Amino acid sequence: MPAQRKHHRPAAQPAPEPPPEPYPVHSIPGTLLASRLVGSGRTRPAVVVSYKSDAGKRRINAQFLAQQLGDEADVFEIANGVETRKLQDGLPEDLHVFGTGARVYPAGPGWAARTPPARLVVGSTDLGRLTNQLLGDVHAAAHSGFPSPPAETAKPTRATATGTVRGFASEDNSRALVKLSTTGKIVTVRAEDLLPGVPLNWLLTPGQSVTGLLDEGNGTLDISALLLKPGSPITSYSEGDVALARVRSAGATHAMVTLWPGSDFRIGTARISSNELDSAEDLLTEGEVVRVRVLYENGAVVLSMLDVDDDEPIVPAPPLVQGGPPWLDLDRPYASIFAPPAAPLPGESSAGQAAAGTGAAGVVLEAQEPALTPAERKTALKSTQMELEKARHTIAELQDLVDKLVATDKAARTLQDKLAQEHAKADDLARRHNDAVHQIDAFKAELAKTTAKLVGAKKQRRSASSRSESSLAGLFAEPEEQFDFELRHEWALMVPAMDKAAQPLGEYVVGPGFLATLSQLPAPQRAKTLRAAVDLIANREGPLRNRKPHFLRENEGAHAPARMRGDDVCWRLYVEQGTAGALRLHYWKLKSGGFELHEVVTHDDVKP
Repeated sequence: MPAQRKHHRPAAQPAPEPPPEPYPVHSIPGTLLASRLVGSGRTRPAVVVSYKSDAGKRRINAQFLAQQLGDEADVFEIANGVETRKLQDGLPEDLHVFGTGARVYPAGPGWAARTPPARLVVGSTDLGRLTNQLLGDVHAAAHSGFPSPPAETAKPTRATATGTVRGFASEDNSRALVKLSTTGKIVTVRAEDLLPGVPLNWLLTPGQSVTGLLDEGNGTLDISALLLKPGSPITSYSEGDVALARVRSAGATHAMVTLWPGSDFRIGTARISSNELDSAEDLLTEGEVVRVRVLYENGAVVLSMLDVDDDEPIVPAPPLVQGGPPWLDLDRPYASIFAPPAAPLPGESSAGQAAAGTGAAGVVLEAQEPALTPAERKTALKSTQMELEKARHTIAELQDLVDKLVATDKAARTLQDKLAQEHAKADDLARRHNDAVHQIDAFKAELAKTTAKLVGAKKQRRSASSRSESSLAGLFAEPEEQFDFELRHEWALMVPAMDKAAQPLGEYVVGPGFLATLSQLPAPQRAKTLRAAVDLIANREGPLRNRKPHFLRENEGAHAPARMRGDDVCWRLYVEQGTAGALRLHYWKLKSGGFELHEVVTHDDVKP
């Protein structure tokens, strides 16, 4: 037979790998879930998402959380009601989750003490922001460095390490996450190791490089050696500089403000408002960041808030950590350090509290029931909790009787009916407890909004009260006499007593068109023009230099000659900066000495 030719078949190609399976969301009964959470074998954090059956789209996306977290945490989902109560029964006190919300449970020894509060969907809660907060809670739990039992002979080691600030892990910004440069490991910087009570995002900024002592045992980095100690204000601010300060307290006659920790100053009401009937507590709010002018009188530092314009340049606040941001910023929330109490404003009526309870938080109080006072709400909440606990014990006792008692059908049905009644009572108490918690959250949110509005109102009142020029109008029939009086009054206010001899008002004349342009200005701009004229005529070197005086040219050419009127030279200087249509002052520098005030124009007008 002829030899058969061997046919070589191509090697089989490996089947394409299936797409990776999505990370699962576990759904198990509440009792079993509680056993999983309290068990000693758990090695990574768990996220428990609860939902109401009528929540619709207003619920947390558990599958999205699972995909974002991957192997970093286990995600569970549980229905609100019977299952959440079973979960609560199996957990330590105050570690439950209810309603539409979620909670992160850390792993490792002492996890119960490190469990963050539940994140609840209430009213108009931003679901995207809430989801990011949950991811931050998991990240903090996974990388906070839980201590493990050391070997008997091992001792904690602290070595120098360098890393980069990645962000902030806690809602109150008391924890910062740092990625080490050598190992890539995430460690924690604690606020209490630096300046207790000052949020870390006031001291550090993402991307900043820091060096400190690394504690491998608890995964923390101590960077206290980077703390800076600002010197005296005289080393940071010049005479007349505008600085930022934080209000520590405000009373009837004065306020205490802080330039930086340990540098506190008293400001009397007379240096806040020109209205002698005002009080400091009416114009300032504790924790608010404000502009102040730094003055030096007889060698002492004096702060003033009179005539501080919003468009004046601010000398940035000093950083408190090497390489960090300025520790004060006008855009930071004023309440970052002093959290407002969860109570109504003084003098607010119970009817006002009820109205506040129907705000943006989305909680609507029943119209037929009067709003409770804070003490009554606290007492009612405690009473509800005690009744709820008592009902749970009653249910447990009845369930034991049902299981153990061998009785007739009639007796069994009676016990079952009583058990059902107790279950209904417990459900009602749980609902009332949840409603009370939501009411408290709504009151807190409304209080924060009201306080923010109060700060804005005080700021507007303070700005209006700090101006004193309106009372000087119309004291002289002749405009030139009125202007000369206002100019000398402004000079008396601006120049400190010890400098008046060195900075007297010089010789000046009023040009034919000057008072006409001045009369067209509103009171705030007229006051700014007066201050600019004082700096010029009194030849105040520092302030005058900031106004950038320069002569006008005959044309727009860079080398064009100065504009002349005989032997007199036309000059101009800044009245305003950083605003639309900022004002400029045109004047003639006279050969015979002194100045002739010519006109007040906008910055685009360059013709005298």
